[in-house]
Amino acid sequence: MTADKVAPLPQKGVAVAIPDTKSSNDDSKDQPGYVRYLIMISTMLCLTSLMSNVVCFNFTVLCMPGSGETGELVGNRTHFVGYTRQEKTVLLSTVAIGAVCGVFPVIIGISKLGLKKVFMTSGVLTAISTFLIPILAPLHFHLFIMLRFVQGLSYAACFPAVGAITSSWASLAQQGLFIAALTTFGQTSSIFSMPVAGELCTSVFGWKSVFYLHAIISLVVFTIWFALFTDSPEDNKLVRPAELAEIEFGKSEDEIHEHSNTPYLEILTTPSVWGIWIGAFGDLIAVQLIHIYSPVFLHDVGGYSFEKTGFAAAVPVLFQFFVKMFAGHSSDKVHGISETTKLRIYNTIALGASAIFLVSLGFVKQGQGVLGLVLMTLATGMFGFNGGGFSKCAALVSRQYNHFVMAIQQILVCLSMIVCPIIVSTILQHGTTAEWRIVFFVHAAILLICNAIFCWLATAKPAPWTDRTIKHSATKNTPLYQTKV
Repeated sequence: MTADKVAPLPQKGVAVAIPDTKSSNDDSKDQPGYVRYLIMISTMLCLTSLMSNVVCFNFTVLCMPGSGETGELVGNRTHFVGYTRQEKTVLLSTVAIGAVCGVFPVIIGISKLGLKKVFMTSGVLTAISTFLIPILAPLHFHLFIMLRFVQGLSYAACFPAVGAITSSWASLAQQGLFIAALTTFGQTSSIFSMPVAGELCTSVFGWKSVFYLHAIISLVVFTIWFALFTDSPEDNKLVRPAELAEIEFGKSEDEIHEHSNTPYLEILTTPSVWGIWIGAFGDLIAVQLIHIYSPVFLHDVGGYSFEKTGFAAAVPVLFQFFVKMFAGHSSDKVHGISETTKLRIYNTIALGASAIFLVSLGFVKQGQGVLGLVLMTLATGMFGFNGGGFSKCAALVSRQYNHFVMAIQQILVCLSMIVCPIIVSTILQHGTTAEWRIVFFVHAAILLICNAIFCWLATAKPAPWTDRTIKHSATKNTPLYQTKV
């Protein structure tokens, strides 16, 4: 027997499996696989699709006639009035209302049925409702409202899915990467939908093709995801033992095999969790401003033509996507400072630096399109650091219950979708540069206040309700209400 075929002696108390002759020559069997990255990427595509089906309306509404309206042919173009400001607000708010109504069924569904069935159901709902919009929306406004409500119901699964997949599929050393990647759907959806909507609206295919294309893409990406995904890595036949060990390294038994009921009251009364939600709310209101109103600002103040507005509006969120991936990965790799300090630094860059650029946007004059686009790109890009801020804090504090913490964040997304249009529509009566200045100042103030509260309450330590063996927890992680063990 040659030396390289002699199995090493086992250490005391350690079980050693001696491989057979065939497998001993295949070193790749002992290497961690990449299934978790396939899960991450396929989930990113599904989340992007869910969000794209919602946000494509933000641009398409500029080129589609109102319900029951027949356009007049003037020259070579069809002219129409379109939806009123009030109708647009209703259609935007209806998605948020649908998402709020869907959050608690999603939470219960994930607990009882697992994420795979719940998320796939959301994919089917969003595909059907998006496909029906070009068919039913022209017939009656109330039908359009109903379809937007269904889109909202399906959208409710986004953040709970992010929390559940990060908890089960990401190792503790890759929390920042997974959180950053899975929360880029706000950016990737705009990067895809705005240019596509702009091109299709002005093409021979017309505005209806925007919704048909988005619906077909949803069916494709969710089918691929459903074929790859399992609720637990250990149930996935593609996952090698080495990859499973890497995913589970450092996690407690409670995190790996969650058997207890979700401690809702303890989570809801934990100060650090409230810091996460407050930080998220400030971020989300400002993000809604960019997603919903950047095309309007670039068109009205920046002076961009209708055809170029879609591409111009996609530039800031494209930059944010790259910043977010860099920030999430770097937050896992930076050493030498405490995790809590890193959370505060990254969150302050995300919210504080963005506030500074929003204030600068308030001084952009009529026709300064390039300057406006540059400042909006910088303001939007800085939000990408939230992957190493409140989003990562949620994963570190709540661990296996992150799906519930993120579900509340989903409600905050919906609330921001309602609050932001109300703030903007109240201030922005005529679309003047002075009114836009006030809009940007108000959102900058919200960012600074919410960031200050987050930094005060932030911690990177797991809460005691994630592991009942934790006897002494940080004050910020100690819930006001505790169940008896």
